[in-house]
Amino acid sequence: MDEGKETKGTRSKGDTEEERDRLGKLPENVLLHIMNFMETRHAVQTCVLSKRWNNLWKSLTTLTFHHFRRINVNKFVSRVLSDRDDSISLLNLCLSGLDQAESGHLIWATRYAASHNVQQLTIHLPYKFTNILNCFDPLTLSCPSLTSLELHKECCGPPLEIPKSLQLPALKSLLLEYVSFTATDNGCAEPFSTCHSLNTLVLCSLHIDAKVLFISNSNLSILNLKDLKILDTIQQKIVFSTPNLSSLTITNYLGFSHQPFSSTCNLSCLEEGTIHTTTYISYSVFIGWLQLFANVKILKLSYDTLRILKDLSNHATTRTQPPCFARLESLKVKIIPYLEMSDEEVNRAVEYFRTLLIRVAVINRWNLQQWCSRMGCFPACFGLSKKRMRPKRFHRL
Repeated sequence: MDEGKETKGTRSKGDTEEERDRLGKLPENVLLHIMNFMETRHAVQTCVLSKRWNNLWKSLTTLTFHHFRRINVNKFVSRVLSDRDDSISLLNLCLSGLDQAESGHLIWATRYAASHNVQQLTIHLPYKFTNILNCFDPLTLSCPSLTSLELHKECCGPPLEIPKSLQLPALKSLLLEYVSFTATDNGCAEPFSTCHSLNTLVLCSLHIDAKVLFISNSNLSILNLKDLKILDTIQQKIVFSTPNLSSLTITNYLGFSHQPFSSTCNLSCLEEGTIHTTTYISYSVFIGWLQLFANVKILKLSYDTLRILKDLSNHATTRTQPPCFARLESLKVKIIPYLEMSDEEVNRAVEYFRTLLIRVAVINRWNLQQWCSRMGCFPACFGLSKKRMRPKRFHRL
């Protein structure tokens, strides 16, 4: 009996040890795939687990550096890049929490990535970096393998200055946050025309100090503009030259230029468009925005945009009329339940589109109220009863 118990106990102990190492028995390519989703600091720490794990992290193709509080960012990034397997491509590199980073180390890191076939590069820059040349070697930006680039700059202090022309031959996706564009001698900026493979462009919190910003690219398909900051709303403007654009989103949370956008082409390929503004803009400016969407098939409007749309019926005799939306198939309007707007006001706002014999959908959207309803709490600031906070079903007018 004792021998049996001992055998049983020994077997249980062995089973426990085996279960503890189930992860370690996975194939190396599976382990590397999992580790590519980890923050690099944690991935490197796996080297203490066993001999097998000792050098495994050195074959990672994705490195993500975040939140350097107790370690020296310059030394850590340099050490990781120096110690990794130099024969392995570095496909994805993400750098953030760089408050203590030095310009020379950042340039070296991005240059290393470019020389190792980097495809996706994401960098969150602290306020002290104001010129892109302090972050990148010019050869890095012209890297033939780079297909996705995200540059996020802290929204304090001067924005990151972008050169007159971006030489990014292979780039397909570009996100720029809190940057400014360098104007040429004629006061215009046209930074994207040399990005011949560019498909998706996202511009956030831009500071536009050129007289004209040309968004010019014949290959561009998706364009997202969010909270642009034009310094002189009378003199400056944004001009589109994007004949193959299929999706356009204009978001205005903070209140940017009241200068209407214009386009050198009719955007005949536009499939989907979205306008979301939380600040009131003039009728003429809004009409200018709508002109960009004249050939759109699906148009999405927010509640605040709908309030501006209500005024369309009051300008029937105005010289500048809204476009006829010849290709429009569907209008989608998102209503926030806790903001007052009667059914009559909604009907009036979409009346112009209903005359075009298109399908109109009014969608009540949950946000904070949905969370409150599920949690059983109803802030007094809403002034709403529980019954009132139940969302209406999707319906078509």
